[in-house]
Amino acid sequence: MKNQRYFALLLSVLMLTGLLAACQGGQNVPFASQSDAAASPAAQGTESAGSTDSAGAATTVTWWTWSTEATEAYQDMVAMAESAHPDLKINLEFTGGTMDYWAKLPVAIAGGTGPDIFQMTRPSFDLYAGSNQAADLTDAIAASEKLQANLAEMSDVVVESYSHNGKQMGIPYTVEAAAIAYNKDMFAAAGLTEPKEVEDTWTWTDVREMANTLTIRDDKGDASQYGFVVAADRLPLWELIWSHGGELFTEDQKECLVGSDIVVEALTPYIEMYRDDKVSPSIDAIATMSADDMFMSGRIGMLVAGIWKMPTYRGITGFEWDIAQLPFDPATGKRVSSSNVLGFLVNPNTAQMDNCVRILEEFTSPEGQQILADKQLYIPANESVRENYFKAEQPANILAYQKTLDYIHPNIVTQYVVYDDFNRLFHDGVRNAMNGADIATSLKEAEDNINAVAQENIKNFE
Repeated sequence: MKNQRYFALLLSVLMLTGLLAACQGGQNVPFASQSDAAASPAAQGTESAGSTDSAGAATTVTWWTWSTEATEAYQDMVAMAESAHPDLKINLEFTGGTMDYWAKLPVAIAGGTGPDIFQMTRPSFDLYAGSNQAADLTDAIAASEKLQANLAEMSDVVVESYSHNGKQMGIPYTVEAAAIAYNKDMFAAAGLTEPKEVEDTWTWTDVREMANTLTIRDDKGDASQYGFVVAADRLPLWELIWSHGGELFTEDQKECLVGSDIVVEALTPYIEMYRDDKVSPSIDAIATMSADDMFMSGRIGMLVAGIWKMPTYRGITGFEWDIAQLPFDPATGKRVSSSNVLGFLVNPNTAQMDNCVRILEEFTSPEGQQILADKQLYIPANESVRENYFKAEQPANILAYQKTLDYIHPNIVTQYVVYDDFNRLFHDGVRNAMNGADIATSLKEAEDNINAVAQENIKNFE
């Protein structure tokens, strides 16, 4: 009865936010409709309680993920955990992509099935935790010396990012960081000091000045080279807001603040770089050719780059490039990097809680986290085993990302608005401002639209 009640609640959230249609064509969609539930393989056939194989030799615990790029690392983690616990077999299931994952997962859990352990992104965590779609791990952690030791090797900020209303509802296992990637050849040609040489002091004002110097136009005003990428995207909107002292939501997550004076103040210079300075490719141009492709083809001097971009950028052959730490806010003297902390959650329906805990003890142990560092795929949440991750030869200044971990801000949003909806409404407001509308008015309209969704959804949680 409890699962049915929460499923009805989540379905109503979908209807109110328009996500039923998005389930068919969007990405990172956290909930699906009842018709999806009937057709979903997860809802029809996957058991969540674990099982013992026909020979009675091992108990199977299922782990769901969408991260096919991490297949080798995850398989190694599974092998390590199974070696430590021969009585367990871990069924690692890739769901066929992020869209399938977010469509199938909540339907399966609400239907009493699904995986025992599942992967989570921080922006969607509160919605799952607040909707009874994740088990409370507080007591399990208190009873596990291994998990306590593992969590002690992570920063409090990272550990607390998977708590909800005072309960530990997830176990973090990776962190992210952002930096400024730049074309060294462009800086040399313009006679500018490289960002890595000034990363201990530079501000967003410096970035703006550099971007104007790097932008090259012909007599007709057409740009052959841009100084920076100004995008309506999480990177660097959240960095700008948080480093300036603003917030996306109130502490109770019930009210959006993207139209507040401090957020308008934080984003105005950035938006002016686009519409007044014209140092960035247009929104339409980036829709045709991605910012990454433009940077890699030598048409852009700088852009904000998450650490996950590095394997792609290592394919650059036409010019020299490097990275630098994010700039400081010129008013507050602070810098912040958003961080999508990945975590492990446990299905509240599982009958294998003890076995899930045993597996999570291994996955988040120094040995398990070392696998991620050695593959140079994800930055481990465990601070003691990150060294090998930062031994990559390129970029030369890769330690800028390591330094950035000292000022990360987990991507905490709200349980009352689906993450994709928040992004869409917020980014629509930013794009309107970039295209010439009044900045304060555009951001206030975005805030009002987000709050309208939040207020409708709050009714379902109270």
